[in-house]
Amino acid sequence: MEKSINYYILFLLLTHFLSSVYSDITTPITTIPNVVQTSPILNPNSNPDTYSPSTSTSTSNSPVSSGSSWCIASPSSSQRALQVALDYACGYGGADCSAIQSGGSCYNPNSVHDHASFAFNKYYQRNPVPNSCNFGGNAVITNTNPTQVHQC
Repeated sequence: MEKSINYYILFLLLTHFLSSVYSDITTPITTIPNVVQTSPILNPNSNPDTYSPSTSTSTSNSPVSSGSSWCIASPSSSQRALQVALDYACGYGGADCSAIQSGGSCYNPNSVHDHASFAFNKYYQRNPVPNSCNFGGNAVITNTNPTQVHQC
């Protein structure tokens, strides 16, 4: 009898100890961490020691602005890759993409490529360093102002 009481007390102690150490995993954490941004947000898919595969694109019919650069979607990227990068730029990246929403001033032309170019450039102009125009290899820096071609 004494042995079973000892086991029962041990069981109660262990149960109490374990319940106080481990919290219920279904209870959500209600506090939001306070994150202080001290440097520009860089694309997590970029390598800070390298540049985009192509660092300059231009066409002979487009005006060129010396000393300025823009970030546009790579013409060789897939629609899916551009959509993922577009979602990053407009979401976590913090680019203002309200103009390419339905009814926005830059909604047309309505293509993933054009919308991605808009979002990439918004992000890049906010963080104008070469490695902020990468988006997993789906963006390139150009010296041709894309707004003179598409008005946005």
